[in-house]
Amino acid sequence: MKIHLLPITIAVLTMLSIQCSSTKSLSNTEKAKLDSPLLHLLSGDRQNDKRLDITHRADGTKEYAVIVQSEHPDAIRALGINVSSVFGDIIVVHVTLEELKNIVSLTTVEAIRTGSKRTIQQNQ
Repeated sequence: MKIHLLPITIAVLTMLSIQCSSTKSLSNTEKAKLDSPLLHLLSGDRQNDKRLDITHRADGTKEYAVIVQSEHPDAIRALGINVSSVFGDIIVVHVTLEELKNIVSLTTVEAIRTGSKRTIQQNQ
């Protein structure tokens, strides 16, 4: 049985280049807008997934709850992203990694922070 390594090698190299290019494609200005967990997430580090508020879309794609600081929610909506809520310059959205990269590239966005998991608090 002969194993062809070329297709396997190409697949592995493609996956590595995709993971490595995630944060390399961000400018320093864009990176400065993101908090540490989001920077790790975009660099391909999925070890912190437990700390993030993650849901799944109908097609199985992961989406992450993030809090965007911007006075222009319509700029986010123009990207085709559903805005969950707006309070002043605080905008809550659930986005895929690609949508997150699109939001961070907006000049009207000042900062993007990780959304926290929702937990039920019981009064005692």
